[in-house]
Amino acid sequence: MTIRTRFVEVVTDPALVPFRFRERQLNNRPQRRGDIDGAQFIAEGDLVVLRALETGFTPNTILCDPHQVHRLEPFLHLLGNTEVLVAEESVRREATGLALALSMVGLFVKPPACDVETLLEKHSRIVMLSQIDNPTNVGAIMRSAQAFGFHGVVLDSETSDPFTRRALRVSMGTSFDASICRVAQLAPVLEEFHANGFTSCALTPARDALNMADIDPIEKLILILGSEREGLEESVMNAATMRVRIPMAEGIDSLNVAAAAAVACYGLTSRSG
Repeated sequence: MTIRTRFVEVVTDPALVPFRFRERQLNNRPQRRGDIDGAQFIAEGDLVVLRALETGFTPNTILCDPHQVHRLEPFLHLLGNTEVLVAEESVRREATGLALALSMVGLFVKPPACDVETLLEKHSRIVMLSQIDNPTNVGAIMRSAQAFGFHGVVLDSETSDPFTRRALRVSMGTSFDASICRVAQLAPVLEEFHANGFTSCALTPARDALNMADIDPIEKLILILGSEREGLEESVMNAATMRVRIPMAEGIDSLNVAAAAAVACYGLTSRSG
């Protein structure tokens, strides 16, 4: 069995059309929100494409530098009838709309979202994101979450999809290892987690919140993060077990949410193994 390749010489080749799409063109709204299956995502760059294949995701199409095709050989079992389009640098650059001609870009089938019951069964560290609409921040949070063992992720309806092109680039594909659940509202879901032994920490810069360094290790932990401008909405803050702050130098009131996520993921787990 060999990789089925086709050399593409012109950017007008119909097979290249999806690589120019952004999320709103690639998937309809119900697909983007996880309400129905059939969504696709675009993985940009060889590291992200190969990580998607290593995780077992099925590609529809891969656009590849002719000198990089050999790197796909370990994944023949996944490629099946996948068409690997081979193109020179100028065609790849124009086809993707990126300033840099990446050596690999892949169009993949997006995995279905998991449910709350799955998170309760599989994970003891969960990160919840509320109204974080910047995909760069979401991607960075996903990378930190995976690095520190927060493999369960709950998103509210306003948070950007971790499978957007930019979020996947920033996360370096670590989102592929996460169990991701999207819900309409976080507060009711928090109650269900609490009933199953979880303790939730809502991150806030408020001076009267608990200092993160003073919190004892938590066995079943939820970290809740909100938008940088508005912070967590009142219903979520009130539903959390505790309000937690990161101690900072005088005169500095907050961090970028992605930076805060990295500090909190490490700080809340570094003493509990």
